[in-house]
Amino acid sequence: MTNFEFERIQKILIKLKSFRIKEQPIAIPVDMQTSEGWQPYAQGTFFGSKNQYYTFKGRIHIPADWQEQTVAIRIYTSLNEWDNTTNPQMKVYLNESFVQAIDVNHREVLLDSWDERGMDFRLELFSGREEKQFPLYLQLIAIDPDVEKTGLDFTTLFETWRAIRKFGGEERFYQQHLSTAANILDFCSPYSERFYHSLTLAQAELAKCYQEENVTTEKVTAIGHTHIDLAWLWTVQQAIEKGERSFQTVLKLMDEFPDYTFLQSQPQMYQFIKEQYPELYQAIKEKIQSGRWEVEGAMWVEADCNLTSGESLVRQLLYGKRFIKQEFGIDSQMLWLPDVFGYSAALPQLLKKTNTPYFMTTKLSWNQYNQIPYDSFYWQGIDGSQVLTHFITTISEGYSPTPYYTTYNGLLDPYTIKGSFARYQQKEIHDEIMIAYGYGDGGGGPTRNMLECQKRLQQPLPSMPTITGDKAVAYFQRLAQSFEAAAAPVWYGELYFEYHRGTLTSIGKNKRNNRQGENMMQTLEKLYTLRGFDHYPRKALEKMWKLLLLNQFHDILPGSSIEEVYQQTDQDYAWLKAEGQAMIKQLIPEDPAQKDVFTVFNGLGIQRTMHVQLPVSAQTAIGMPSQRTHDGQLIVQVPQADSLSFTPIRLQAAESVQSVRTLPQRFETTDFVVIFNAQFEIVSLFDKKHQRDVLPKGEVMNQLVADEL
Repeated sequence: MTNFEFERIQKILIKLKSFRIKEQPIAIPVDMQTSEGWQPYAQGTFFGSKNQYYTFKGRIHIPADWQEQTVAIRIYTSLNEWDNTTNPQMKVYLNESFVQAIDVNHREVLLDSWDERGMDFRLELFSGREEKQFPLYLQLIAIDPDVEKTGLDFTTLFETWRAIRKFGGEERFYQQHLSTAANILDFCSPYSERFYHSLTLAQAELAKCYQEENVTTEKVTAIGHTHIDLAWLWTVQQAIEKGERSFQTVLKLMDEFPDYTFLQSQPQMYQFIKEQYPELYQAIKEKIQSGRWEVEGAMWVEADCNLTSGESLVRQLLYGKRFIKQEFGIDSQMLWLPDVFGYSAALPQLLKKTNTPYFMTTKLSWNQYNQIPYDSFYWQGIDGSQVLTHFITTISEGYSPTPYYTTYNGLLDPYTIKGSFARYQQKEIHDEIMIAYGYGDGGGGPTRNMLECQKRLQQPLPSMPTITGDKAVAYFQRLAQSFEAAAAPVWYGELYFEYHRGTLTSIGKNKRNNRQGENMMQTLEKLYTLRGFDHYPRKALEKMWKLLLLNQFHDILPGSSIEEVYQQTDQDYAWLKAEGQAMIKQLIPEDPAQKDVFTVFNGLGIQRTMHVQLPVSAQTAIGMPSQRTHDGQLIVQVPQADSLSFTPIRLQAAESVQSVRTLPQRFETTDFVVIFNAQFEIVSLFDKKHQRDVLPKGEVMNQLVADEL
């Protein structure tokens, strides 16, 4: 009977939602900018190619009899796609003012007011990262406010019932109230007085579910968020544009929902927005000052923590926290790294020493084999430092490869809230979870429906956690208090990620360039300390460091981005190398009177033997072993160079040039006699000690074999 009633009420809810749009949608006539000028666009016509920008313009007139309705602009290219990483994304302008972005998860722009004489309309569209054509639809819609409110009330409680059925609780309570409300609804004459009266009665019945005596101790801090990869299936510049669109949508929804708060990490993204969209940046700063927008993250970017050097991790924290402090007056307290591919055991020490007591991620829930046994714990590093850590437990209903999988791109609905609390492993110590909700990777953020649901779940419901908090740092403070009163779990050492292992070797040139860049930057810092501190170029070095740090983003350095990203990093590293070499020449200038002398600097903190490659061909080092290379260079061995020392290499003309000696087809060593064929494959390998041929007759060694994939 329960399943039948569940399905019956579900069908009634679908019927109720069908009356949300009261009037027939009105197509917005627009012209499309082409190479031949502005041309009328027939809605539904397919167009577009990869990585292209298109502009549409028109004029909007709202019908006079829509005054009592909620009016919105609805824009979409597809009604059944959800992935915002590659699909078309748009910016809506009214009277030349950027109002909100449109994507596959945000299809409507509510109009707060409108001019009876009409409004100029403009749409800026980015086609996306896939080579495909698509249609475009632009409509004015009139939303019945009473139907919408009843539908949202009904949806929240129906989804709560669905969550209770899955995770346990007072199922009969919800079935009773939803059945009564469903039976009250009267669809015989839509939009009649009788119809609206039934909506009022149904709302009253549903309101009975929210009662103070229903409050539970289970609490949720829900963090509005949009994870934006600074590069991945798009370039850095395209990520900046995703940031602009996402943040404008956040601001629009903040105007509609006074209790809506939002968190965004990565000072590098704020810097980009400041440089390219100063008006948007100023609007964000105002929301930060009013407490609506939380700035956290600590690091300059959400950096890879496996391949990045210790000094670079320090710089990520130094420049990240400094930017947040200087721009917003906030001392960032939390390292926010939801999507990074594993975490070095050196991080707790760095966080402790930079006054960053909290760490958040969720990536290790993607582990291939083993679930980390804690969601809230103290993470202890290699030096004994501890940092309070929380893995957000936001479940993912649509994609869950393992039972313990969680996401940083969470929905906000009753099923997610209930399931995320059920998934939490430290309930006995702490009665609150934190979830991050909002579409991410490709940007977008929370939706209007998520915020409507949050508004309702802030009221107590039987067997349901209540949304009570909205700030991430405040959540950690409450978690710390709970851990003071209980035996808190501790995880020692590295937080190893059992997935994405290919990122340790992918795009090898990028990893080499990063390490060379890191070594060069550290060498420059030491050289200026030793030889040029009075004219230390702080701004120039900071610019170089920040470019290096940007390219340590967790989809750039690990090698998981598209080809265009690495075309850009090649240019970045070439510029970085040229700037660094120019600085080194200023610090260690060449003496024209000593053309045959090179100065070598040992930038390490230990004595070592160094091998240096010099651009000379007909010379040899005096008193040091040296060897010429095939391309006219000279490799010199500098023995036992002291730490942070300068060693001169003096050259002299080589007495003779060694001729190239051809290897014979029979070659003898102390232990073996080797015979090659014409291709220099080994056809005989005679072991002189044991007086036997190692190679069976007819077999060949030293073969170059290429397998067909």
